[in-house]
Amino acid sequence: FAMDMEQAVQERRALELDLRDALGTYQFRLNYQPLVDLRTGRVTTCEALMRWKHPVRGEVPPAVFIPIAEETGMIVALGEWALNRACVEAATWPHGVKVAVNLSPVQFKDRGLALQVVTALAKSGLPAQRLELEVTERLLLEDNDGTLATMQQLNNLGVALSLDDFGTGYSSLNYLRK
Repeated sequence: FAMDMEQAVQERRALELDLRDALGTYQFRLNYQPLVDLRTGRVTTCEALMRWKHPVRGEVPPAVFIPIAEETGMIVALGEWALNRACVEAATWPHGVKVAVNLSPVQFKDRGLALQVVTALAKSGLPAQRLELEVTERLLLEDNDGTLATMQQLNNLGVALSLDDFGTGYSSLNYLRK
């Protein structure tokens, strides 16, 4: 036992409790990072990036709150909020601009993901072809039938899937091909 270990546990627990309250009190927002076609200079896609402004702590970096959300399962609710919000906002953009939303491997394990996507598209009026879901190669490493089935469901809807940060982990082109 060391006092700094106790402090770290207390801080993490406090962040977890704050995270539970944050969604209900509108502390999250989405920032959009544009992706530009260099040939035309036009914005083709905007990536939705979740941000948390805590009333006391200020800006809490995603690298701090996302792992806690994944470990506690709160990422499913956060991800659903981000998906709904991004679709609503993207529906007001010019028709040629897509929105990209990051998905956690934890969200992919949730059997209700395809229904969440269908619901978000229906409520917002955003065509499926304007939604891109970004997954990490960590998802590919899990290589299970449920993941592949969910990917197929999303593909059948017309939603694009993209691999975020490919090459930063342990994937190979065999995983990508599959």
